[in-house]
Amino acid sequence: MKWRPLVIWLIIGVTALVIRLYRLDAQSLWLDEGNSWAMAMQPWGILFRDLLQPSAAYPLYHILLKGWMCVAGMSEWALRLPSALAGTLSVAFVALAARTAAGTSPRREGITIAALVISTLSPFAIWYAQEAKVYALVLAVSAAMIWLTLWAVQADHSQAWFWLIGLALIALFIHRLTALLSLSIALIWLFSRPRRYRFALAAGLLATGIGMIAAMAAGVGSDRAARGASIAADPLMALWLTITRFSLDRWPGDLEWFWLLPWLLMFGLGLLSLRHVSPNVRLVLGVTGSLPLILFSLQLFVTRLYETRYLMIIFPVWIIILALGIGHTGWLRSVGWLMLIGMITTAGLAMTQPRFGLFSGDPVKEQYRDAIAELARRVHPDDAVVIHPGYLRPLYDYYTARFSVDPMPQPITFANFWTGETDYSQREWDVERREALTGYTRSWLIIAPDHARTIDPPLPGDEYGLVGNFWAFSREQRTWPCGIWRFHGVHLFCQEAPEAYITGEIVRPTTPLTALFGDHLQLLGYTLKATTPVGPGVYRAGSNIPLSLFWDVQQPLSEDYSLFIHLCRDCEQPPVAGDDGQPLTGYLPTSTWLPGKPARDDRAVYLPPDLAPGQYRLLIGWYRPTDPTPAGRLPVYSERSLGDGRLWLATIEVIAGDE
Repeated sequence: MKWRPLVIWLIIGVTALVIRLYRLDAQSLWLDEGNSWAMAMQPWGILFRDLLQPSAAYPLYHILLKGWMCVAGMSEWALRLPSALAGTLSVAFVALAARTAAGTSPRREGITIAALVISTLSPFAIWYAQEAKVYALVLAVSAAMIWLTLWAVQADHSQAWFWLIGLALIALFIHRLTALLSLSIALIWLFSRPRRYRFALAAGLLATGIGMIAAMAAGVGSDRAARGASIAADPLMALWLTITRFSLDRWPGDLEWFWLLPWLLMFGLGLLSLRHVSPNVRLVLGVTGSLPLILFSLQLFVTRLYETRYLMIIFPVWIIILALGIGHTGWLRSVGWLMLIGMITTAGLAMTQPRFGLFSGDPVKEQYRDAIAELARRVHPDDAVVIHPGYLRPLYDYYTARFSVDPMPQPITFANFWTGETDYSQREWDVERREALTGYTRSWLIIAPDHARTIDPPLPGDEYGLVGNFWAFSREQRTWPCGIWRFHGVHLFCQEAPEAYITGEIVRPTTPLTALFGDHLQLLGYTLKATTPVGPGVYRAGSNIPLSLFWDVQQPLSEDYSLFIHLCRDCEQPPVAGDDGQPLTGYLPTSTWLPGKPARDDRAVYLPPDLAPGQYRLLIGWYRPTDPTPAGRLPVYSERSLGDGRLWLATIEVIAGDE
């Protein structure tokens, strides 16, 4: 290479890295990333044993991730950084493969630059480079294997084949599906020049590949796509979905159809240019691009299970053929460059497309971080927390450790939902739910609806199955809804029981305290709950003050009032923390309260992590939402009134978060 192409390589390489690092931790970890973290948290011995377990799909990645976590920590940015680096490395390998495929063509530099640009800006490649999963590494290894294969068949040096064999062995531990690529390369070796018994050996290799696919089909079953676990697709539909995902990382219908035109036309130009490359290059690109795709399509006749990421091993071939579209002469060359500009433009549009683009600023990955952060700010230590499906547990463990300095409630899961022909019945669900929730007075549900429907299918017209509907229709369960938060891909429900679930035990305040607000709104008492070994009244900075307030009315109220809770040291200054809003986040307005029917309002005051240790006062009061100033507050009739409609409820102590 001359120095100018090297400079171009360097500039594009740095650009690729910057793009893959941009907003790397802006999106929450989603389900599969949580599983990556959980697997990497296992003991070293288990991870090394997985290397020899055929059922472990990518054991080496978990070993590498665990080692990386020991050095870099476990933040979202740290978990995703190895993928960003592997994704950047794949750009170089794809470009080297395209350059080798171009051979001695006078257009080789243009083809190389096109491969660099397409790889750098590919929305599909960028997505997996910003995901704490194995697929960016699979892309880098696959691109390296295809490059070495192109080099080996053209140079025909045994050294090149030995390098390739070594990389293929490593790749098998990175992801088992790379065995399909290795099988393709073995066929290429057989037919790259005349060899004895090559047809018999080729038949054996193909039989091996079919056996691998049969094992895959038997392992995943045939009903996952039908119940929403994956995309249901026949081979022809899978081919079209692969093209749309490889091009702009979109499903059909999520983009304007004409955005695909530059990619399709460029691919057509690339196929035409295969006439001008050597027969061995055509052999490599044809076999590595088609054989894994054909074998993967065979299992679709049985499982209907389609996942584009499983075809990552052929993505480098897609990029190489696109880049070869620049290799024409005359007017076709001009068309090729025009299509490249169109591809760059549509890639930028896809990356910034509202609701779908990774750089749009909108949530495009499931928002477990936001849902669990909301829960952490509101949960009480004696609440029941249900997660559904149960395999959301790694994300619950990961984010609760980040958002709360106090231990969060151990989650409840309902693991007896089955897939296949046997369904979990309403009767079985009722029995298990009663057993799990008995004695609790408030419960939360974190549910991922798209995942839940695979094991707990909703009835026609319903959004949720058995579990989701229990919390979605709280009033039908004779409970109070106390909040519904809908995040992208994750919903959070709160349900408060007037009496303890199942037992019917009446909940009473541990600290009776009588005060009258206005003419008819009466405080009966409160309960401060313990979050530290010291007991109630001592709380860590960065945690919650869990508080239950008990109320009654002397006669029905005509207005819906809001409650404020202030935490202050100098109570003539603005509060340092607090909570504000109608009872049960608006689901139990004061105008619905009836005399003699006490209402319980469970609240939590979040303490900032940098809050100075010391003694603080908790103040409460009611006000009209239309007038949040002190003039709009209800007067307080109590010896503990501090004026301005404030009642001194209790004194608490704040200690440092690490105590």
